[in-house]
Amino acid sequence: MGFLKKDSDFSSGEHFSVVSAECYFQGTLSVQGSLRVDGTLEGSVDNARHVIIGKDGKIVGDVTAELVVCGGSIQGNVCAERLEIMGKAAIIGDIRAKKMKVEEGGRIEGKCSIGEDKTED
Repeated sequence: MGFLKKDSDFSSGEHFSVVSAECYFQGTLSVQGSLRVDGTLEGSVDNARHVIIGKDGKIVGDVTAELVVCGGSIQGNVCAERLEIMGKAAIIGDIRAKKMKVEEGGRIEGKCSIGEDKTED
């Protein structure tokens, strides 16, 4: 996954935020760049470009992002352009995404709406 690899180009203007394994955050996080969660975040994540939840990471709240890769758990609704659910991950909440990939063993409890929104005016 190349996210936050050692040779990342921080001069590119891409902003990275991290909730590390030792961290606990409570509140709404509005992220314009990318976010990696290896600790616990209680609250919503809004407007992120990429949200990566590590295998021990946990978000209790809604997540809105272009790309969400869940390796841990999300207890809340997810709205994304692309969603990837890893083999030991769990999402408890409703999902709305244009594209979704679920590895064997990934768990979803909630309603899923996948694909383009076909609502007519």
